[in-house]
Amino acid sequence: MKNTYSFWLFLFCGLCVQSSLAQSNEGATFWLGFMTHRNPGQNTKAVMITAKETTSGVVSMPLQNWQVNFTVAANDVTIITLPITAEAVASESIEKRGVLVQSQGPVSVYMHQYATFRSDASLVLPVESIGTEYYAASYQSHQQNEEVYPSEFIVIGTQDNTTVTITVSDNTEGGRLPGETFSVVLNAGESYQVQAAFGTDDLTGSKIVSDKPCSVFSGNVWTGVPANCTWRDNLLEQMYPVATWGKQFVTVPFAYGNYDIFRIMAAEDQTTVHVQGQNTDTYQLQAGEYVEYASSEATLVSGDKPIAVIQFSIGSNCSNHGVGDPSMVFLNSVEQIRDTVTLYNSPFENIVEHYLNLVARTDDVGNITLDGQTLAALNVVMQPLAANPAFSFASIEVDPGDHTLISVGCGVNVIAYGYGEMESYAYSGGANFRPLDANPIPIGGCLHDTISFDAGLHPPRYAFSWDLGDGFTSTEAAFDHQYSALGSYPVRLIIRDQCLNLVDTFTQTLLITLRQAVSVSPDIETCTGESVTISASDLAGATFLWSGPGGFASTQQTLAWPQITAAQAGTYAAVGSISGCATFPAYTEVVVHELPQPDLGPDSLLCPRSEVNTYTLNPGNFEAYRWHDQSQVAEYFAAEEGLYWVDVWDENGCSAADTIRIRERCPTKVYIPNAFSPNSDGINDTFGVFGTDIISLELLIFDRWGGQVFQTTDVNGQWDGAVRGKPVTAGVYAWMARITGYLATGEVYESLLSGDVTVVR
Repeated sequence: MKNTYSFWLFLFCGLCVQSSLAQSNEGATFWLGFMTHRNPGQNTKAVMITAKETTSGVVSMPLQNWQVNFTVAANDVTIITLPITAEAVASESIEKRGVLVQSQGPVSVYMHQYATFRSDASLVLPVESIGTEYYAASYQSHQQNEEVYPSEFIVIGTQDNTTVTITVSDNTEGGRLPGETFSVVLNAGESYQVQAAFGTDDLTGSKIVSDKPCSVFSGNVWTGVPANCTWRDNLLEQMYPVATWGKQFVTVPFAYGNYDIFRIMAAEDQTTVHVQGQNTDTYQLQAGEYVEYASSEATLVSGDKPIAVIQFSIGSNCSNHGVGDPSMVFLNSVEQIRDTVTLYNSPFENIVEHYLNLVARTDDVGNITLDGQTLAALNVVMQPLAANPAFSFASIEVDPGDHTLISVGCGVNVIAYGYGEMESYAYSGGANFRPLDANPIPIGGCLHDTISFDAGLHPPRYAFSWDLGDGFTSTEAAFDHQYSALGSYPVRLIIRDQCLNLVDTFTQTLLITLRQAVSVSPDIETCTGESVTISASDLAGATFLWSGPGGFASTQQTLAWPQITAAQAGTYAAVGSISGCATFPAYTEVVVHELPQPDLGPDSLLCPRSEVNTYTLNPGNFEAYRWHDQSQVAEYFAAEEGLYWVDVWDENGCSAADTIRIRERCPTKVYIPNAFSPNSDGINDTFGVFGTDIISLELLIFDRWGGQVFQTTDVNGQWDGAVRGKPVTAGVYAWMARITGYLATGEVYESLLSGDVTVVR
């Protein structure tokens, strides 16, 4: 085993910032999400909050404007029920289902989703313990008739503009194929659920990678474990980030089951796994691959590289026990044990039997209490693990409600679970989630500056031996130090885990340097939509950190905006760093002017026959103008139909354009006489509709008995006072005209007119 401790250190010249590494399932901020249940919209979604000390906080769904305040007493549990809208309902679609838990003091959070004999629960990780790389773990989907109850997982964004890249291991509801990779961008509180497509699909091994920390939950809508067991349940579990996976696990059978199902998954290629019970089985796994097996005994599972171990309880029709159903739980490695665990055995949804599976160091059993009593006083018998007697385990039946286990020695690993009629749940009781294989030694610093060294772990469990390469040594977990000369120093740290009797040695060449100021691009003044680039320069090998308006941050040397906006204006600061020794910030001011707003108005009409037969175009008051015909006047007079446009410039040199279409169109005018004399004298010889700008016409003329004597659809059509070539008698004739024309606004209208006309002979 090597590199099992973590460190985060950001070092600037004149400023040293150190961060404790004690990550666990305790925290003050949590993001979680509920996947689709077998009973969508009809299930209860509960958040259970525990704390070592009394505190208060808020549970909310920020993107749905829902929240409720809570208070939790020391070593007690507060339960908050979420609204129906907390449940994800779609596959491969961004939704606003993220649930946020915030507290004033440290708390532990668990979640439970249940309805009609179907439930499961999960530990919830705080934001300090989540990560950027995950593998989903679930089980095979189930199909009943035409209905598929899929394997599924959900990603919850915890920061805005988080790019999540997903590689699915099987077919998805959205039509993606096994091995297909795609990306989505999530803001804080947004969720993205992925569901399998078919009844034989299983999304276990799907890889989720993000550029900012996110929370991932996985499981099944409804399935049997194993698949041929007909008593089924929903599965729910938060996925652990790969950085917190372990190398050594103790598995303990669920109480009264014939056997349990286990899956072991690898994060790296060429991972060797050993499962030691009465016999030893060895497996070779590649990244994202898993092995599934059944076991009824306590075992020691070990890997030469980080692995995840998932335990499933089976359906009770496949068990000798009369109660219970499938549930899923991520096991904690023995490297991730805790000294105090408060958890809640939930009685919801007819749970009638409640248990704790406990793992501890054998020589530490006497230091453990459950709800204030020693294990001996409770008649709890811890059995040594046959594969490694240094560990002991027990399944403990408990009452429903909250329970607290405390170890004044090396700590405990606990799983809480329960059975009911066709019902069960299981979840981890908490762990110290420390990223493995992280070197806690800083990589460098500045001459005469104070450098903070912090192993991120604490005595008495851990012992430390530091050698800083300049003759200084220490056995403290954390301390400050100054180097008095430039150069490279070989630093060594030895950490001994006095509970597991493990030793890790870390080395790092620490570089002490002098620094020059970083240089950056000069201030920039530009216009919205323009392409802008600013950059920093430093010594060869430097890394960069930019900060800017609105929380902007980047580690790129050059910043580029293909189309900059006013929201991106402001002061940008760059810091260069070599081996942890950083410059003071250098600044570039980016001024972004809004574009001018020329306005030629809406498309309009021009009537050449009107007294005013030109149209005045005025885009507004600006510094300069250029029209479509290259003229540069402030006002333009349009005298004919066409498309007109103008470019304008304001006092900042920013330009914009506007267009307008002018159409020649006059309002329709109509005149219909009331008499005519068809005597071939050339005066009023015909009758019809006279006018201008008529679009269409239908004219009908009738005699006094209603007989039609004339019809035309020609806008210029005229009646000559004859029917089939024979003149009609003098008298009154009725007419009806349907006319389509233009209003003064240019709109088309239709009018139905009628009247009479006198034929004069």
